[in-house]
Amino acid sequence: MDYKDCLQQIQKYLENSPLIILGSGASVDYGFPLMHELSIEIKKHSDKFDTTEFENLCKNLDIMHLEEAIDKTTLSDDSSNILRGIVWRCINERDIAFYKKLSQEKSDFALADLLKILIQSAPNTTNVITTNYDRLTEYAADLIGATTVTGFEGTLIRKMDFPKSSLQQRRIRSRERVVNIWKVHGSLDWFLKDNGDIVSFPLSTDILPNYSPLIIAPGKGKYNHTHKEPYRDVIAQADLAFSRAESFLCIGYGFNDDHIQPKLIEQIKNGKPIIVLCLEATESCRQNVMTNDVKKYMIIEFSSTGKTLVTSNNYKKDYDGNFWKLPDFIQTIWGVKNGYL
Repeated sequence: MDYKDCLQQIQKYLENSPLIILGSGASVDYGFPLMHELSIEIKKHSDKFDTTEFENLCKNLDIMHLEEAIDKTTLSDDSSNILRGIVWRCINERDIAFYKKLSQEKSDFALADLLKILIQSAPNTTNVITTNYDRLTEYAADLIGATTVTGFEGTLIRKMDFPKSSLQQRRIRSRERVVNIWKVHGSLDWFLKDNGDIVSFPLSTDILPNYSPLIIAPGKGKYNHTHKEPYRDVIAQADLAFSRAESFLCIGYGFNDDHIQPKLIEQIKNGKPIIVLCLEATESCRQNVMTNDVKKYMIIEFSSTGKTLVTSNNYKKDYDGNFWKLPDFIQTIWGVKNGYL
């Protein structure tokens, strides 16, 4: 397939306002840590953990990736909560730094460009599902003048109130653009009070006394929390978005999460197109997309030749350029560069 035909195929797959799926690879270019950086940060806090548990955890971190190390280490509830707090603070620090950068200087922000392009089609709504805790999608939605729906209502102190039809219609009338953001692993803004109340405090710089962050920490233990709120309702909304979507655009998502993966795989096996942008396709991506009877897919990743490698169900080819990166992808497919900031 020549270059022009490749781009036309991508455009065809994305012509009906695809559902966006964001993984950790979507945030790294904005200064957010990957798993190995979180491992380094955790090792700095020996004074907070039980000595034996910390030593065992560090031994595993030296030879395993973060999720595996946590799974292989027996941690008390106290240690698990301490670990969650460390992860929250590390990511929140990077998030606040990015927010300040947006506020103080002109910056390229490709996610905002993408949302504005996709939201222009009827019904002026875009859906985003993410395993990330950060607020990048919320910032992007604000920059394009869209209302965000996350499951929490209010301005600064928000309470959970999932959108009913009347609420959704009122939002659309008051501001035509809506970005639904379903954060299946929680958010930096979400907290659980000791009395069981679930609240959201936007842009908190620290964890308040008597509150704990509502983020699901890395490790297979995260699946034990999905039956609780707010995750249960968030995942239900994500499942609904998967079933209604006509196509999918995955950015930096490694296909390693059982919260959202089954619905996604079910949909693409039924013939819905999927585009995957990544530095390098994970083995899980290859197994679930490339070798899983999926007919309409395009994996767009960095090539060892320094170009962009595109793999589909019937061809695999290098193309000039770096359109495996989101900013280049937007410019290549839609001719937009730095359109909003």
